[in-house]
Amino acid sequence: MRHALRRILWIVPTLFVISLAVFWFLSATLGSGPLHAPDDDDHEAFGAHRTPRFLNTRPTSVRERARAAMHSIASDDESATAARRELARLGGAALPHVLPELDSLEPRGRSRVALALAPVGKRMNVGTPEERSSPEAAVLFWTRFWADRSIDFRPAVVKRAVARLGEKSTAGRRDAVGQLDTFALSELVTAMGPVNGPGDVQRARRLAAAAARIADQPWRIPKEASVSEARGWVQRWQRWWLVHRTDFVTHDGAERVISMVSDTEYGRWATDAAVNRLGTTARGEPVLTVLVERSTVTLWLLGCGFAGGWLVGIAAGLVGAAWARRLPDVVTGSAAVIIAALPVALLGAWLGPEGPAGWARALAATVMVLTAGAIVSRHQRSATRVALDQEYTRTARAFGAGRWQLARWSFRASSVAALSLIGVKLPALLTAAFVLERALGLNGVGRVTLDAVATHDMAWLMALSLVVAASLSLLQIASDAALSALDPRVRVGFSRHRGALE
Repeated sequence: MRHALRRILWIVPTLFVISLAVFWFLSATLGSGPLHAPDDDDHEAFGAHRTPRFLNTRPTSVRERARAAMHSIASDDESATAARRELARLGGAALPHVLPELDSLEPRGRSRVALALAPVGKRMNVGTPEERSSPEAAVLFWTRFWADRSIDFRPAVVKRAVARLGEKSTAGRRDAVGQLDTFALSELVTAMGPVNGPGDVQRARRLAAAAARIADQPWRIPKEASVSEARGWVQRWQRWWLVHRTDFVTHDGAERVISMVSDTEYGRWATDAAVNRLGTTARGEPVLTVLVERSTVTLWLLGCGFAGGWLVGIAAGLVGAAWARRLPDVVTGSAAVIIAALPVALLGAWLGPEGPAGWARALAATVMVLTAGAIVSRHQRSATRVALDQEYTRTARAFGAGRWQLARWSFRASSVAALSLIGVKLPALLTAAFVLERALGLNGVGRVTLDAVATHDMAWLMALSLVVAASLSLLQIASDAALSALDPRVRVGFSRHRGALE
Protein backbone atom coordinates (compact mmCIF):
# COMPACT_ATOMS: atom_id res chain seq x y z
CA MET A 1 0.00 0.00 0.00
CA ARG A 2 2.80 2.41 0.87
CA HIS A 3 4.48 1.69 -2.44
CA ALA A 4 1.22 2.38 -4.34
CA LEU A 5 0.64 5.64 -2.44
CA ARG A 6 4.18 6.74 -3.14
CA ARG A 7 3.68 6.12 -6.84
CA ILE A 8 0.37 8.01 -6.80
CA LEU A 9 2.08 11.02 -5.19
CA TRP A 10 4.73 10.93 -7.88
CA ILE A 11 2.03 11.43 -10.51
CA VAL A 12 1.86 15.17 -9.70
CA PRO A 13 5.50 16.04 -10.53
CA THR A 14 5.33 13.65 -13.45
CA LEU A 15 2.33 15.49 -14.88
CA PHE A 16 4.17 18.79 -14.43
CA VAL A 17 7.12 17.56 -16.47
CA ILE A 18 4.76 16.11 -19.08
CA SER A 19 2.87 19.40 -19.31
CA LEU A 20 6.12 21.26 -20.00
CA ALA A 21 7.14 18.82 -22.72
CA VAL A 22 3.70 18.68 -24.35
CA PHE A 23 3.31 22.46 -24.18
CA TRP A 24 6.68 22.98 -25.84
CA PHE A 25 5.85 20.48 -28.58
CA LEU A 26 2.36 21.85 -29.27
CA SER A 27 3.37 25.50 -29.20
CA ALA A 28 6.33 24.80 -31.47
CA THR A 29 4.21 22.71 -33.83
CA LEU A 30 1.06 24.81 -33.93
CA GLY A 31 3.01 28.06 -33.98
CA SER A 32 0.63 30.07 -31.77
CA GLY A 33 -0.03 30.68 -28.12
CA PRO A 34 -2.65 28.64 -26.31
CA LEU A 35 -4.68 31.51 -25.02
CA HIS A 36 -6.24 34.47 -26.77
CA ALA A 37 -8.89 36.86 -25.61
CA PRO A 38 -12.26 35.86 -27.14
CA ASP A 39 -13.56 38.09 -29.92
CA ASP A 40 -10.77 40.56 -29.21
CA ASP A 41 -9.47 42.16 -32.40
CA ASP A 42 -5.72 42.44 -32.67
CA HIS A 43 -4.50 45.95 -32.10
CA GLU A 44 -1.27 47.55 -33.18
CA ALA A 45 0.15 47.78 -29.70
CA PHE A 46 3.01 50.23 -29.11
CA GLY A 47 6.12 48.23 -28.28
CA ALA A 48 4.27 44.93 -28.70
CA HIS A 49 6.35 41.78 -28.36
CA ARG A 50 5.74 38.07 -28.30
CA THR A 51 5.17 36.61 -24.86
CA PRO A 52 8.00 34.21 -23.90
CA ARG A 53 7.10 30.56 -23.75
CA PHE A 54 8.32 29.56 -20.26
CA LEU A 55 10.38 32.35 -18.64
CA ASN A 56 9.95 36.09 -18.96
CA THR A 57 13.17 37.66 -17.72
CA ARG A 58 11.88 41.20 -18.33
CA PRO A 59 8.16 41.32 -17.53
CA THR A 60 6.50 44.56 -18.57
CA SER A 61 3.59 46.27 -16.85
CA VAL A 62 1.52 49.39 -17.32
CA ARG A 63 4.29 51.45 -15.75
CA GLU A 64 6.83 50.61 -18.44
CA ARG A 65 4.26 50.77 -21.24
CA ALA A 66 2.87 54.14 -20.15
CA ARG A 67 6.26 55.78 -19.68
CA ALA A 68 7.55 54.47 -23.00
CA ALA A 69 4.46 55.81 -24.77
CA MET A 70 4.75 59.15 -22.96
CA HIS A 71 8.37 59.71 -23.99
CA SER A 72 7.62 58.68 -27.57
CA ILE A 73 4.76 61.20 -27.75
CA ALA A 74 6.82 63.93 -26.10
CA SER A 75 9.69 63.53 -28.55
CA ASP A 76 7.26 63.13 -31.48
CA ASP A 77 9.33 60.32 -32.99
CA GLU A 78 8.28 57.86 -35.70
CA SER A 79 6.32 55.77 -33.15
CA ALA A 80 4.34 58.71 -31.77
CA THR A 81 1.10 57.78 -33.58
CA ALA A 82 1.12 54.23 -32.23
CA ALA A 83 2.12 55.58 -28.81
CA ARG A 84 -0.97 57.84 -28.74
CA ARG A 85 -3.20 54.86 -29.44
CA GLU A 86 -1.42 52.88 -26.76
CA LEU A 87 -1.80 55.64 -24.19
CA ALA A 88 -5.50 55.93 -24.98
CA ARG A 89 -5.89 52.17 -24.61
CA LEU A 90 -4.08 52.08 -21.27
CA GLY A 91 -6.35 54.87 -20.06
CA GLY A 92 -6.77 55.52 -16.37
CA ALA A 93 -4.30 52.78 -15.43
CA ALA A 94 -1.54 54.88 -17.05
CA LEU A 95 -2.39 58.16 -15.28
CA PRO A 96 -0.47 57.38 -12.02
CA HIS A 97 2.66 56.86 -14.14
CA VAL A 98 2.20 59.72 -16.63
CA LEU A 99 0.68 62.70 -14.82
CA PRO A 100 3.35 62.94 -12.06
CA GLU A 101 5.99 63.02 -14.83
CA LEU A 102 4.46 65.87 -16.84
CA ASP A 103 6.52 68.55 -15.11
CA SER A 104 9.74 66.74 -16.05
CA LEU A 105 8.99 67.14 -19.78
CA GLU A 106 9.91 70.14 -21.86
CA PRO A 107 6.91 72.45 -22.63
CA ARG A 108 6.16 71.22 -26.14
CA GLY A 109 6.44 67.59 -25.16
CA ARG A 110 4.22 68.23 -22.14
CA SER A 111 1.54 69.69 -24.40
CA ARG A 112 1.72 66.74 -26.78
CA VAL A 113 1.22 64.27 -23.93
CA ALA A 114 -1.66 66.28 -22.44
CA LEU A 115 -3.41 66.37 -25.80
CA ALA A 116 -2.84 62.62 -26.26
CA LEU A 117 -4.84 62.09 -23.05
CA ALA A 118 -7.95 63.68 -24.61
CA PRO A 119 -9.59 60.28 -25.49
CA VAL A 120 -8.99 59.14 -21.91
CA GLY A 121 -10.61 62.26 -20.47
CA LYS A 122 -13.59 61.91 -22.79
CA ARG A 123 -14.07 58.26 -21.80
CA MET A 124 -13.78 59.18 -18.12
CA ASN A 125 -16.20 62.09 -18.67
CA VAL A 126 -13.88 64.61 -17.01
CA GLY A 127 -13.02 68.08 -18.27
CA THR A 128 -14.63 70.14 -21.00
CA PRO A 129 -13.90 69.74 -24.72
CA GLU A 130 -11.87 72.97 -24.60
CA GLU A 131 -9.79 71.72 -21.65
CA ARG A 132 -9.02 68.51 -23.49
CA SER A 133 -8.25 70.02 -26.93
CA SER A 134 -6.25 73.19 -26.17
CA PRO A 135 -2.52 72.58 -25.43
CA GLU A 136 -2.20 75.07 -22.57
CA ALA A 137 -5.63 74.26 -21.11
CA ALA A 138 -4.99 70.49 -21.36
CA VAL A 139 -1.70 70.76 -19.42
CA LEU A 140 -3.36 72.89 -16.75
CA PHE A 141 -6.40 70.60 -16.54
CA TRP A 142 -4.45 67.36 -16.11
CA THR A 143 -2.12 68.98 -13.57
CA ARG A 144 -5.11 70.13 -11.49
CA PHE A 145 -6.87 66.78 -12.00
CA TRP A 146 -3.97 64.84 -10.53
CA ALA A 147 -3.55 67.26 -7.65
CA ASP A 148 -7.24 66.86 -6.75
CA ARG A 149 -7.91 63.22 -7.68
CA SER A 150 -4.67 61.31 -7.16
CA ILE A 151 -5.98 60.02 -3.84
CA ASP A 152 -8.75 58.19 -5.73
CA PHE A 153 -6.23 56.03 -7.62
CA ARG A 154 -5.62 53.73 -4.66
CA PRO A 155 -6.60 50.04 -4.38
CA ALA A 156 -8.79 50.64 -1.31
CA VAL A 157 -10.74 53.41 -3.06
CA VAL A 158 -11.24 51.29 -6.18
CA LYS A 159 -12.40 48.30 -4.16
CA ARG A 160 -14.96 50.37 -2.29
CA ALA A 161 -16.29 52.02 -5.46
CA VAL A 162 -16.64 48.68 -7.28
CA ALA A 163 -18.31 47.03 -4.28
CA ARG A 164 -20.89 49.82 -4.07
CA LEU A 165 -21.64 49.54 -7.80
CA GLY A 166 -22.05 45.78 -7.43
CA GLU A 167 -24.65 46.31 -4.69
CA LYS A 168 -26.69 48.88 -6.61
CA SER A 169 -26.29 50.71 -9.91
CA THR A 170 -26.84 54.48 -9.68
CA ALA A 171 -25.56 57.32 -11.84
CA GLY A 172 -23.21 58.49 -9.10
CA ARG A 173 -21.75 55.03 -8.53
CA ARG A 174 -21.34 54.42 -12.26
CA ASP A 175 -19.54 57.77 -12.60
CA ALA A 176 -17.28 56.98 -9.65
CA VAL A 177 -16.09 53.78 -11.31
CA GLY A 178 -16.07 55.28 -14.80
CA GLN A 179 -13.77 58.12 -13.71
CA LEU A 180 -11.23 55.55 -12.59
CA ASP A 181 -11.36 54.06 -16.09
CA THR A 182 -9.03 51.11 -16.74
CA PHE A 183 -7.50 51.51 -13.28
CA ALA A 184 -10.66 49.79 -11.99
CA LEU A 185 -10.60 46.86 -14.45
CA SER A 186 -8.72 44.51 -12.14
CA GLU A 187 -11.23 44.93 -9.32
CA LEU A 188 -14.19 44.85 -11.72
CA VAL A 189 -13.24 41.50 -13.24
CA THR A 190 -12.39 40.03 -9.83
CA ALA A 191 -15.67 41.18 -8.28
CA MET A 192 -17.80 39.69 -11.10
CA GLY A 193 -17.45 36.14 -9.80
CA PRO A 194 -18.37 33.71 -8.58
CA VAL A 195 -21.89 33.45 -10.01
CA ASN A 196 -23.96 30.95 -8.02
CA GLY A 197 -27.42 32.50 -7.78
CA PRO A 198 -29.78 35.21 -9.10
CA GLY A 199 -28.23 37.83 -6.82
CA ASP A 200 -24.81 37.10 -8.25
CA VAL A 201 -26.22 37.44 -11.76
CA GLN A 202 -27.40 40.99 -11.05
CA ARG A 203 -24.08 41.94 -9.47
CA ALA A 204 -22.12 40.50 -12.40
CA ARG A 205 -24.44 42.24 -14.88
CA ARG A 206 -23.81 45.67 -13.31
CA LEU A 207 -20.05 45.18 -13.13
CA ALA A 208 -19.83 43.73 -16.65
CA ALA A 209 -21.66 46.77 -18.02
CA ALA A 210 -19.11 49.08 -16.37
CA ALA A 211 -16.20 46.99 -17.65
CA ALA A 212 -17.68 46.98 -21.17
CA ARG A 213 -17.83 50.79 -21.20
CA ILE A 214 -14.27 51.12 -19.97
CA ALA A 215 -12.64 48.41 -22.11
CA ASP A 216 -14.82 49.07 -25.17
CA GLN A 217 -15.95 45.45 -25.36
CA PRO A 218 -19.46 44.17 -26.21
CA TRP A 219 -19.71 41.61 -23.39
CA ARG A 220 -22.73 42.86 -21.46
CA ILE A 221 -24.84 40.35 -19.55
CA PRO A 222 -28.53 40.47 -20.63
CA LYS A 223 -31.17 41.16 -18.00
CA GLU A 224 -32.86 37.81 -18.56
CA ALA A 225 -29.59 35.83 -18.39
CA SER A 226 -29.65 32.63 -16.35
CA VAL A 227 -27.03 31.69 -13.79
CA SER A 228 -25.16 29.46 -16.26
CA GLU A 229 -25.30 32.11 -19.00
CA ALA A 230 -24.04 34.80 -16.65
CA ARG A 231 -21.25 32.49 -15.51
CA GLY A 232 -20.25 32.06 -19.16
CA TRP A 233 -20.06 35.83 -19.65
CA VAL A 234 -17.96 36.20 -16.50
CA GLN A 235 -15.58 33.50 -17.72
CA ARG A 236 -15.27 35.39 -20.98
CA TRP A 237 -14.21 38.49 -19.04
CA GLN A 238 -11.80 36.48 -16.91
CA ARG A 239 -10.24 34.98 -19.99
CA TRP A 240 -9.84 38.42 -21.57
CA TRP A 241 -8.31 39.74 -18.38
CA LEU A 242 -5.88 36.83 -18.22
CA VAL A 243 -4.46 37.95 -21.57
CA HIS A 244 -4.50 41.71 -20.99
CA ARG A 245 -3.86 41.94 -17.25
CA THR A 246 -0.23 43.01 -17.62
CA ASP A 247 -1.35 45.99 -19.73
CA PHE A 248 -3.21 47.57 -16.80
CA VAL A 249 -1.41 46.55 -13.58
CA THR A 250 2.06 47.06 -12.13
CA HIS A 251 4.49 44.42 -10.93
CA ASP A 252 5.97 45.36 -7.58
CA GLY A 253 8.04 43.30 -5.15
CA ALA A 254 7.30 39.58 -5.12
CA GLU A 255 4.65 40.01 -7.82
CA ARG A 256 7.38 40.94 -10.28
CA VAL A 257 9.18 37.68 -9.56
CA ILE A 258 5.94 35.73 -9.96
CA SER A 259 5.21 37.53 -13.23
CA MET A 260 8.44 36.13 -14.67
CA VAL A 261 6.60 32.80 -14.81
CA SER A 262 2.94 33.87 -14.94
CA ASP A 263 3.44 36.39 -17.75
CA THR A 264 4.39 33.66 -20.21
CA GLU A 265 2.44 31.45 -22.60
CA TYR A 266 2.78 28.48 -20.27
CA GLY A 267 1.91 30.59 -17.22
CA ARG A 268 -1.25 31.91 -18.86
CA TRP A 269 -2.32 28.40 -19.83
CA ALA A 270 -1.68 27.11 -16.30
CA THR A 271 -3.63 29.99 -14.77
CA ASP A 272 -6.51 29.46 -17.18
CA ALA A 273 -6.49 25.73 -16.40
CA ALA A 274 -6.58 26.39 -12.65
CA VAL A 275 -9.29 29.07 -12.81
CA ASN A 276 -11.52 27.83 -15.62
CA ARG A 277 -11.75 24.06 -15.04
CA LEU A 278 -8.76 22.75 -17.03
CA GLY A 279 -8.82 25.78 -19.31
CA THR A 280 -11.08 27.25 -21.95
CA THR A 281 -11.63 25.84 -25.42
CA ALA A 282 -11.45 27.90 -28.59
CA ARG A 283 -15.26 28.19 -28.37
CA GLY A 284 -15.06 29.70 -24.90
CA GLU A 285 -16.33 26.61 -23.02
CA PRO A 286 -14.61 25.12 -19.96
CA VAL A 287 -12.57 22.11 -21.02
CA LEU A 288 -13.73 20.01 -18.06
CA THR A 289 -17.40 20.63 -18.92
CA VAL A 290 -16.91 19.52 -22.53
CA LEU A 291 -14.80 16.56 -21.44
CA VAL A 292 -17.50 15.32 -19.05
CA GLU A 293 -20.25 15.78 -21.64
CA ARG A 294 -18.39 13.98 -24.43
CA SER A 295 -16.60 11.28 -22.44
CA THR A 296 -19.62 8.97 -22.09
CA VAL A 297 -19.20 7.39 -25.51
CA THR A 298 -15.42 7.24 -25.29
CA LEU A 299 -15.41 5.68 -21.83
CA TRP A 300 -17.97 3.13 -23.02
CA LEU A 301 -15.71 2.11 -25.89
CA LEU A 302 -12.62 1.97 -23.66
CA GLY A 303 -14.51 -0.08 -21.08
CA CYS A 304 -15.59 -2.56 -23.75
CA GLY A 305 -12.03 -2.74 -25.04
CA PHE A 306 -10.52 -3.37 -21.61
CA ALA A 307 -13.18 -5.64 -20.11
CA GLY A 308 -14.51 -7.48 -23.16
CA GLY A 309 -11.24 -7.46 -25.06
CA TRP A 310 -9.24 -8.92 -22.21
CA LEU A 311 -11.85 -11.58 -21.46
CA VAL A 312 -12.12 -12.63 -25.10
CA GLY A 313 -8.36 -12.44 -25.61
CA ILE A 314 -7.51 -14.51 -22.54
CA ALA A 315 -10.12 -17.13 -23.43
CA ALA A 316 -8.88 -17.34 -27.03
CA GLY A 317 -5.28 -17.53 -25.85
CA LEU A 318 -6.11 -20.38 -23.47
CA VAL A 319 -7.91 -22.30 -26.24
CA GLY A 320 -5.01 -21.78 -28.65
CA ALA A 321 -2.47 -22.92 -26.06
CA ALA A 322 -4.52 -25.97 -24.99
CA TRP A 323 -4.88 -27.21 -28.57
CA ALA A 324 -1.60 -25.92 -29.97
CA ARG A 325 -1.03 -26.53 -33.70
CA ARG A 326 -4.52 -27.99 -34.03
CA LEU A 327 -7.72 -26.65 -35.54
CA PRO A 328 -8.80 -24.45 -32.56
CA ASP A 329 -5.34 -22.91 -32.40
CA VAL A 330 -5.25 -22.30 -36.15
CA VAL A 331 -8.70 -20.71 -36.14
CA THR A 332 -8.11 -18.42 -33.14
CA GLY A 333 -4.58 -17.53 -34.29
CA SER A 334 -5.64 -16.73 -37.85
CA ALA A 335 -8.58 -14.64 -36.68
CA ALA A 336 -6.36 -12.73 -34.24
CA VAL A 337 -3.73 -12.00 -36.89
CA ILE A 338 -6.31 -10.83 -39.43
CA ILE A 339 -8.13 -8.57 -36.97
CA ALA A 340 -4.88 -7.13 -35.60
CA ALA A 341 -3.58 -6.48 -39.12
CA LEU A 342 -6.73 -4.69 -40.28
CA PRO A 343 -6.80 -0.96 -39.50
CA VAL A 344 -9.57 0.04 -37.14
CA ALA A 345 -10.69 2.64 -39.68
CA LEU A 346 -11.21 -0.12 -42.26
CA LEU A 347 -13.35 -2.13 -39.86
CA GLY A 348 -15.37 0.96 -38.98
CA ALA A 349 -15.92 1.84 -42.63
CA TRP A 350 -16.93 -1.74 -43.40
CA LEU A 351 -19.50 -1.78 -40.61
CA GLY A 352 -20.77 1.64 -41.67
CA PRO A 353 -22.56 4.40 -39.73
CA GLU A 354 -26.03 3.30 -40.79
CA GLY A 355 -28.68 2.73 -38.16
CA PRO A 356 -29.56 4.46 -34.90
CA ALA A 357 -26.96 5.74 -32.42
CA GLY A 358 -27.38 2.68 -30.21
CA TRP A 359 -26.60 0.39 -33.13
CA ALA A 360 -23.50 2.43 -33.96
CA ARG A 361 -22.35 2.14 -30.35
CA ALA A 362 -22.84 -1.63 -30.44
CA LEU A 363 -20.81 -1.90 -33.64
CA ALA A 364 -18.04 0.28 -32.21
CA ALA A 365 -17.98 -1.76 -28.98
CA THR A 366 -17.72 -4.96 -31.02
CA VAL A 367 -14.73 -3.62 -32.95
CA MET A 368 -13.05 -2.52 -29.71
CA VAL A 369 -13.54 -5.97 -28.16
CA LEU A 370 -12.19 -7.74 -31.26
CA THR A 371 -9.21 -5.38 -31.63
CA ALA A 372 -8.15 -5.63 -27.99
CA GLY A 373 -8.89 -9.37 -27.86
CA ALA A 374 -6.74 -10.05 -30.92
CA ILE A 375 -3.70 -8.44 -29.30
CA VAL A 376 -4.23 -9.99 -25.87
CA SER A 377 -4.85 -13.50 -27.22
CA ARG A 378 -1.39 -13.80 -28.75
CA HIS A 379 0.31 -12.74 -25.51
CA GLN A 380 -1.92 -15.07 -23.49
CA ARG A 381 -1.21 -18.02 -25.80
CA SER A 382 2.55 -17.51 -25.60
CA ALA A 383 2.50 -17.18 -21.81
CA THR A 384 0.28 -20.24 -21.44
CA ARG A 385 2.57 -22.33 -23.63
CA VAL A 386 5.49 -21.36 -21.41
CA ALA A 387 3.49 -22.28 -18.31
CA LEU A 388 2.52 -25.66 -19.82
CA ASP A 389 6.20 -26.51 -20.18
CA GLN A 390 6.84 -26.11 -16.45
CA GLU A 391 7.51 -29.12 -14.23
CA TYR A 392 4.22 -28.95 -12.31
CA THR A 393 2.19 -29.05 -15.52
CA ARG A 394 4.22 -31.98 -16.87
CA THR A 395 3.60 -33.81 -13.60
CA ALA A 396 -0.14 -33.09 -13.83
CA ARG A 397 -0.15 -34.32 -17.43
CA ALA A 398 1.54 -37.52 -16.34
CA PHE A 399 -1.27 -38.09 -13.85
CA GLY A 400 -3.83 -37.83 -16.66
CA ALA A 401 -4.85 -34.14 -16.66
CA GLY A 402 -6.34 -32.98 -19.95
CA ARG A 403 -5.26 -30.07 -22.12
CA TRP A 404 -8.09 -27.75 -21.01
CA GLN A 405 -7.52 -28.60 -17.35
CA LEU A 406 -3.83 -27.80 -17.65
CA ALA A 407 -4.58 -24.50 -19.39
CA ARG A 408 -7.02 -23.49 -16.68
CA TRP A 409 -4.62 -24.51 -13.88
CA SER A 410 -1.82 -22.45 -15.42
CA PHE A 411 -4.06 -19.39 -15.79
CA ARG A 412 -2.75 -17.66 -12.67
CA ALA A 413 0.83 -17.78 -13.90
CA SER A 414 0.11 -17.17 -17.57
CA SER A 415 -2.30 -14.24 -17.08
CA VAL A 416 0.56 -12.03 -15.89
CA ALA A 417 1.52 -11.25 -19.48
CA ALA A 418 -2.00 -10.17 -20.42
CA LEU A 419 -2.49 -8.07 -17.29
CA SER A 420 0.80 -6.26 -17.85
CA LEU A 421 -0.65 -4.87 -21.09
CA ILE A 422 -3.48 -2.96 -19.38
CA GLY A 423 -1.51 0.22 -18.79
CA VAL A 424 0.57 0.35 -21.95
CA LYS A 425 -2.35 -0.37 -24.31
CA LEU A 426 -4.42 2.65 -23.22
CA PRO A 427 -3.04 5.01 -25.95
CA ALA A 428 -3.67 2.40 -28.66
CA LEU A 429 -7.23 1.74 -27.49
CA LEU A 430 -7.90 5.47 -27.17
CA THR A 431 -6.72 6.03 -30.74
CA ALA A 432 -8.95 3.19 -31.91
CA ALA A 433 -11.91 4.72 -30.05
CA PHE A 434 -11.29 8.11 -31.70
CA VAL A 435 -11.16 6.53 -35.16
CA LEU A 436 -14.37 4.56 -34.55
CA GLU A 437 -16.17 7.67 -33.28
CA ARG A 438 -15.24 9.44 -36.47
CA ALA A 439 -16.08 6.51 -38.76
CA LEU A 440 -19.44 5.72 -37.13
CA GLY A 441 -20.50 9.31 -36.43
CA LEU A 442 -20.41 9.00 -32.65
CA ASN A 443 -20.34 12.20 -30.63
CA GLY A 444 -17.44 11.54 -28.27
CA VAL A 445 -14.11 12.97 -27.25
CA GLY A 446 -12.55 11.98 -30.56
CA ARG A 447 -14.56 14.46 -32.63
CA VAL A 448 -13.69 17.34 -30.29
CA THR A 449 -10.03 16.35 -30.41
CA LEU A 450 -9.94 16.31 -34.21
CA ASP A 451 -11.60 19.73 -34.27
CA ALA A 452 -9.06 20.96 -31.71
CA VAL A 453 -6.19 19.82 -33.93
CA ALA A 454 -7.73 21.64 -36.90
CA THR A 455 -8.33 24.88 -34.94
CA HIS A 456 -5.08 24.75 -32.91
CA ASP A 457 -7.05 24.56 -29.67
CA MET A 458 -4.10 24.04 -27.35
CA ALA A 459 -6.16 24.27 -24.17
CA TRP A 460 -8.10 21.13 -25.13
CA LEU A 461 -5.03 19.27 -26.40
CA MET A 462 -3.06 20.07 -23.25
CA ALA A 463 -5.89 18.99 -20.96
CA LEU A 464 -6.45 15.77 -22.91
CA SER A 465 -2.74 14.94 -22.79
CA LEU A 466 -2.64 15.37 -19.01
CA VAL A 467 -5.83 13.36 -18.48
CA VAL A 468 -4.48 10.51 -20.61
CA ALA A 469 -1.12 10.62 -18.82
CA ALA A 470 -2.80 10.53 -15.39
CA SER A 471 -5.08 7.69 -16.48
CA LEU A 472 -2.14 5.77 -17.89
CA SER A 473 -0.23 6.14 -14.60
CA LEU A 474 -3.21 5.00 -12.51
CA LEU A 475 -3.86 2.03 -14.81
CA GLN A 476 -0.22 1.02 -14.59
CA ILE A 477 -0.37 1.15 -10.79
CA ALA A 478 -3.56 -0.95 -10.81
CA SER A 479 -1.97 -3.39 -13.25
CA ASP A 480 1.09 -3.79 -11.02
CA ALA A 481 -1.17 -4.36 -7.99
CA ALA A 482 -3.04 -7.09 -9.86
CA LEU A 483 0.22 -8.70 -10.96
CA SER A 484 1.49 -8.63 -7.39
CA ALA A 485 -1.68 -10.35 -6.19
CA LEU A 486 -1.53 -13.06 -8.87
CA ASP A 487 2.18 -13.80 -8.98
CA PRO A 488 4.18 -14.08 -5.71
CA ARG A 489 7.40 -13.58 -7.67
CA VAL A 490 6.30 -10.08 -8.68
CA ARG A 491 5.35 -9.31 -5.08
CA VAL A 492 8.80 -10.40 -3.89
CA GLY A 493 10.42 -8.27 -6.58
CA PHE A 494 8.49 -5.20 -5.48
CA SER A 495 9.49 -5.86 -1.86
CA ARG A 496 13.19 -6.09 -2.78
CA HIS A 497 12.90 -2.90 -4.83
CA ARG A 498 11.36 -1.03 -1.92
CA GLY A 499 14.07 -2.35 0.41
CA ALA A 500 16.79 -1.14 -1.95
CA LEU A 501 15.23 2.32 -2.11
CA GLU A 502 14.90 2.55 1.65
